[in-house]
Amino acid sequence: MLRFFRVYGMSVLYSLFVFYMSIVPDVPDFKLPDFNLKDKVMHGGAYVVLSLIICFELYRQRYLFREKKMVAWSIGFPILYGGLIELLQENFFPPRSGEWSDWLADIVGALIGYFIAKYIFPKYVKPEPQGISCR
Repeated sequence: MLRFFRVYGMSVLYSLFVFYMSIVPDVPDFKLPDFNLKDKVMHGGAYVVLSLIICFELYRQRYLFREKKMVAWSIGFPILYGGLIELLQENFFPPRSGEWSDWLADIVGALIGYFIAKYIFPKYVKPEPQGISCR
């Protein structure tokens, strides 16, 4: 269990952070200028980061971007997680509300994060030596 958290701890902690920020009644103001799609940009950005963190942890464990596990966890998990959070917001956390457009922003963010990682990580991220992973 400790090995799991050593390897995937960033993903777990960031997922919990996203969940917390999604259910608190008053979201802190991040001092961003007001613009029309501010909420969607924040949703997308959160899921870009989530996807990047998952990709980072899997890539360090020597998973390739074409492997099913990499795609399922770095794209599939954020998409399902975002949808679940939107459903929970709508049904259990008033005054929060679930919106299809927020989920769409989550999906776009997860895809962007995956493709950024796919093209950047092979050049700049060094996989861990064999034998240190949870693989």
